Amino acid sequence: MTISHRGGALVYPEESMEGFTASAEDGFLPEMDIQFLSDGTPVLIHDETADRTLKGASGEIRELSRKKWDQATITNPTDGPSAETVTLTELLDELGGEVVLVPEIKPGATTAEVDQILDEFDARDLQNSLIVQSFDFRTASTIAERGFTSLYLFDASLPKESPTQIADAGIDWVGPNRGLPAADIALLADAGLKVAPYGLKTAEDADALPEEVSGWFTDDPWDK
Repeated sequence: MTISHRGGALVYPEESMEGFTASAEDGFLPEMDIQFLSDGTPVLIHDETADRTLKGASGEIRELSRKKWDQATITNPTDGPSAETVTLTELLDELGGEVVLVPEIKPGATTAEVDQILDEFDARDLQNSLIVQSFDFRTASTIAERGFTSLYLFDASLPKESPTQIADAGIDWVGPNRGLPAADIALLADAGLKVAPYGLKTAEDADALPEEVSGWFTDDPWDK
């Protein structure tokens, strides 16, 4: 399973509708990050600030107004035209239920905000077309308890929770950094977890992964 990280951020404007749509059309699972504006609107952007990827906006995402968000554009990694920013609702209106989406609820989201996101997914009956991710074990567990496929993210070492504890929480997938040792990947797979490392840039990176992996995140899924 190839997950198009941030909508293919090496090829398309990061977390743009163009990238999400192109990824889906070519058979990849579009991945995106959920942050919140000052009025509580969930929007799609990786960083906590607008500075790296947006033109026409700067500073903390949580301090941006909806008007400022809508006026901003996303820079293009290939020096092509910039793209419009995307809210979660706009993404779901366009692709919800049509393809499997892989949204991440970013660290710092409150319990109420997690429920807000999952309630919107519930209202659209998207339980069978999402893999919802989080770096927070409690959030990943809540996602599973709510009936969604859950993916628990962590870095290049095993988290404090054991593979068995993760599986017992109802979590189906784990997403370690690609630097996690092969022996640790095998431990996760032996516990019945599907493993999808992130941080890949090229096809060669995917070829180097252990055979136990079930998929991977890549910024350029078109690189064969």
